[in-house]
Amino acid sequence: MPATERAPLLVMGVGNLLRGDDGFGVRVIEHLAGQPLPAGVELLDAGTSIVDLIDELRGRRKLVVIDAVRGDQPAGTLYRFSPEQVDTAAVPADSLHQVGLLETLKLADLIDCRPTQTVVIGVQPAATGLGIGLSPAVDAAIEAAGRLVRRELDEALATLEQH
Repeated sequence: MPATERAPLLVMGVGNLLRGDDGFGVRVIEHLAGQPLPAGVELLDAGTSIVDLIDELRGRRKLVVIDAVRGDQPAGTLYRFSPEQVDTAAVPADSLHQVGLLETLKLADLIDCRPTQTVVIGVQPAATGLGIGLSPAVDAAIEAAGRLVRRELDEALATLEQH
C-alpha cells in the first residue's frame, strides 16, 4: 500500500515471544487486534528488528511502540515516554530494543519518513531469558497497556479531526 494510503496511526509491538517478557509488545498487539479499532489505525507485530520495517513509518502521523523496558521499578510497571526523552536521558528506562528504535528514527529523519510523533509504552520485565510466556506481573499489565495505547490513539485522532 502506498504511504499516502496508509493509516495515519501505527501501533507497533516489538519483541520476541521466545524470550519471556520480551514478548509483551506482541501480546499487547494481539490483545488490541481482538477489539474494534477506529478507522485510521494499523497494528503491526514488528518482531525484534525495527530497522527492517523503516518503510512502514512513511506517511504516519503517530507511531506508538510497545516494548519491554528496563527501569528501576517492579515487574509489570508501565512506562510512557518519547524517544526524545530517552535520547536526552530524561527517563531512567532502557528499552530492550531502544538502540534499534532510536537509530531507526534517526535514519527515518534522513530519508524523510519519520512519523510526526512517536510514543513508547513499555513494561518493566521480570525475565527476558529464553522461555515462552510472560511472567504473571507482565501478563497482568496487558489490559492496562491496551488502555494507554487507546488513549494515545484517541488523542491523535482528535487532533487529526481538528486539522
